[in-house]
Amino acid sequence: MPLIQVALPTPLRRLFDYWPVAGEPLPVAGVRVKVPFGHRQMIGLVMGITETSELPANRIKAALTYLDTKALFSKPHLDFISWIASYYHQPLGEVVSAALPALLRQGQALHPPQEPRWQLTELGRTTSIEALKRAPRQAALIRTLQTSGLPKTQKSLQSEGFTLAMLQGLESKKLIELQKLATQKKGVGLPQLAPAEHLPTSVLAEVPLKLTSEQQAVVELLVSKVGAFSPALLQGVTGSGKTEVYLQLIQHLLEQGKQVLVLIPEIGLTPQTLKRFERRFNRRVVAMHSGMADKERLTAWRSALEGRASVVLGTRSAIFTPLPKLGLIIVDEEHDSSFKQQEGVRYQARDLAILRAKKENLPVLLGSATPSLESLAKAKEGAYLWLHLKQRPGAGVLVPEPKLLDIRNRHLVGGFSEPLLLAMDKHLKEENQVLVLLNRRGFAPVLMCTSCGWIAGCLHCDARMTWHREPPKLHCHHCDQQQPLPTNCPQCVEGELKPLGAGTERAEETLQARYPDIPVIRLDRDSVKNRNDLASKLDQVARQRPAILLGTQMLAKGHHFPDVTLATLLNADHGLYSSDPRAMERTAQLIIQVAGRAGREEKPGEVIIQTHHSDDPRLEKLCIEGYEALALDLLEERKKINWPPYAYLAMLRAEAPKTEQVEEFMRLLAEQANLLNQEGVTLLGPVPAPMERRQGRYHMQLLLHANKRAPLHRLMARLLAWLEGSAEARRVRWSLDVDPEDLF
Repeated sequence: MPLIQVALPTPLRRLFDYWPVAGEPLPVAGVRVKVPFGHRQMIGLVMGITETSELPANRIKAALTYLDTKALFSKPHLDFISWIASYYHQPLGEVVSAALPALLRQGQALHPPQEPRWQLTELGRTTSIEALKRAPRQAALIRTLQTSGLPKTQKSLQSEGFTLAMLQGLESKKLIELQKLATQKKGVGLPQLAPAEHLPTSVLAEVPLKLTSEQQAVVELLVSKVGAFSPALLQGVTGSGKTEVYLQLIQHLLEQGKQVLVLIPEIGLTPQTLKRFERRFNRRVVAMHSGMADKERLTAWRSALEGRASVVLGTRSAIFTPLPKLGLIIVDEEHDSSFKQQEGVRYQARDLAILRAKKENLPVLLGSATPSLESLAKAKEGAYLWLHLKQRPGAGVLVPEPKLLDIRNRHLVGGFSEPLLLAMDKHLKEENQVLVLLNRRGFAPVLMCTSCGWIAGCLHCDARMTWHREPPKLHCHHCDQQQPLPTNCPQCVEGELKPLGAGTERAEETLQARYPDIPVIRLDRDSVKNRNDLASKLDQVARQRPAILLGTQMLAKGHHFPDVTLATLLNADHGLYSSDPRAMERTAQLIIQVAGRAGREEKPGEVIIQTHHSDDPRLEKLCIEGYEALALDLLEERKKINWPPYAYLAMLRAEAPKTEQVEEFMRLLAEQANLLNQEGVTLLGPVPAPMERRQGRYHMQLLLHANKRAPLHRLMARLLAWLEGSAEARRVRWSLDVDPEDLF
């Protein structure tokens, strides 16, 4: 007798065998099923049918019920999900769980039951209104149904003044009846999608912008690649019109009846981009991101699955969305670290976009002003089509060159030097906007006693507490621990407590004191906590002139601020001398992205970067020769030290409440790795994590380094087999990160 193989969201890297549901036909792969699992019930996904099992027949349980009549994923999409589990060495059930909206994981119906509707019988359709003249309200009800020509819910009829007694009276005369509905699983009250939608002939709702010759050449070349796998990197300076290229390329796909998936890095960019796409197209555009309500997200997911959504715009998890008519994938700001999932299934959405496009034989476009070194290496090797947009549309609209402002031996007020403040004075007097980026939240990153040197540290992490003024508190941004501000030094009692350094709150206070009549609009995680907050702030930016825009990295990502003529980064030194191999790459990307916010319209822009290292040759090269020149130098460095993208990494991390627990486990893990390492994979560690104590637990890591992927993956597979059978592994929390981007 055949068995169904089910993927369940458990840490076990295997499928589970069950007898089919009694009395029902065998399900197809891709259908959800409810099964018994230990002393509870779980929702899983059928992955296939088998005739054999490792378990004896008397130990195999029967599935309880199937939750779908049709597969949620096609066979190619199931293969895509299985590949992800294999490559990232993750349990298939957890990858399936990541691919499904929350409500489907919980067992809710994809199609909720319809509310019964009243409809005319054959007799009711032919009955004359005159025959009911003695019952005028019943006559009016029959007229309403005859005029509508469609069944109506009881709720809608009651809203028009018709009562249940009237409905029952006409039912007894066999003039109306309730529709007979098939029994369905429990639903969640989602709105019903129309059985058919009338689509305007033209896919365009507005006239596209006129392309520059540079943009036109890019669009024509990309259109010629439609219909086959073709990865392309579009490197365009900030403000060069990459989004317009996307829109006109998407137009071509929509005219062919295809769907398009557009990945963006941040939820914060979604409202702006969604509105622009909705204005452009006479087709359904839906968003997919973690900030949506569960019902809203499932409605969008279902619309994509059924081919009704023509464009899906989403953050990294949208890469799992089933799209039966997919014709193109676009990854905007492809360099952004937000595309890497940092917990659970640690996938890289940009890499999965390339893989999905290859499996489905369609083009994929990566766009950025500051491409990742991985993508640049592929483009340089010829694996990706390398396209450039080197100019901004409009005569004389030039990308401003960043100027380095040396702040050594300068007095800083709230992080601002006097030359920078004078430059801000000039731009604000001209009724323009100034953008200030400071990648530190709170009032000050350090609170210190001037007498004994005590520093406010987190009780649960090897980290300093950030001082926040509104509301007053100390806050650890690593474990979220919060505590009241001390009135005296806890160590010496006598000393005065003073802030060191500046965060966005302190910068805001400094700016408000200097410019009391100019609005300071702060955008960081403390001032922007939901979509409404962001929309309100962006609306304020659009209305206020002059104004100062102050915030963290969210200010630098993809926003169009036409009135900003001065952009500044208060401290560019964080990544210059870090031991993190990616630090310089990320610092350069941030500087260029900040610079790109200035002078995007007809007014010239200015960019000032404060630094204690204005003579650093890499900073000088970035400012004079541009991002690509520096990035190619960084690639040469990576090649010399045999580091990604010219080598391959995997990181094994472990944590435990006691340091001796994690140390013993990592010692045993390293021993096993050395025993199982048969092909020259290099082991770096184990070592304590850069922040060893975090959230009250001790962290260590072991880095695996190889010249080729295959030996690295074979070693990981052997190690996982040991880990899953090891008693020591059950005493700690451990995780595996393939192609890690954050080593710290």
